[in-house]
Amino acid sequence: MNKFVAALITWCLFSLPAYAGSAAISGAGKEMAEVAPPPVPGCFDWTGFYLGAFGGYKRSNVDLDLQLSGLWNSVPQDRDLVQSLGSGDLDNDGAEAGGLIGYNQQFGCWLFGLEAAGGYLWARDSRATGLISNTTEINPFRVRESFKTHYLVTVAPRLGYAFGRFLPYITGGLAIADLEYAQQISLLRGQDTVTDGGSGNVEGGRRTETNVGWMVGGGLQYAISDHWSARGQYQYIDLGSVTFSSNFGIIDAPARHSAELTEHNASFALIYKF
Repeated sequence: MNKFVAALITWCLFSLPAYAGSAAISGAGKEMAEVAPPPVPGCFDWTGFYLGAFGGYKRSNVDLDLQLSGLWNSVPQDRDLVQSLGSGDLDNDGAEAGGLIGYNQQFGCWLFGLEAAGGYLWARDSRATGLISNTTEINPFRVRESFKTHYLVTVAPRLGYAFGRFLPYITGGLAIADLEYAQQISLLRGQDTVTDGGSGNVEGGRRTETNVGWMVGGGLQYAISDHWSARGQYQYIDLGSVTFSSNFGIIDAPARHSAELTEHNASFALIYKF
């Protein structure tokens, strides 16, 4: 019996340091777990090809400039009046609808992408002065003009940083569009009509060009699911100008007609990522 009690006491003495060491290690681990920072929330994976459709609102700023020379300089008061009526703003607004395609590559939460988009525009306007008869030297006349743009294509890289499922980004690159500009100065021939044909009656014309300009903008995209996302975007676009010259038949009274186009574009897109 005495031997059993002695053995039990000896076993307890040897086990105590091991138990104490284990408890110390456990306590230290618990303390470290309490002071360790929580893990950083992951960001959504945007990597891959995508397709989308968009619709939006476009504000077109159209700046007209009419410059007259030659025989127009002999009647400076009339020249200045016609120039002022043929210059100024022909701003317009309208809707836009189209599609887009692109690819994103992600490094951590940083995103680098390339996107191409194309849309049809409902943005056009025209105006006419009506008959102007209070001039000093030239016959009564009228000035009329119109401006249209039918499509817009953009090709640009994107740079963004993902916060969870949100992706704010900036973009900038090429913008391609058609610019159709017409302007006409018509003189009164006869008693009460302005003719639009015949030598010496009309000065003006029409010009359509495909211009390559530039675009800069940004937006915010949100991942609705692993494949579907929605975004809002703004773009400022500069498409340069379209210019042509005209004359009154064989009379040396040339005119230079010019229209410059810039646009503000706000759009909403629904996108599918593969």
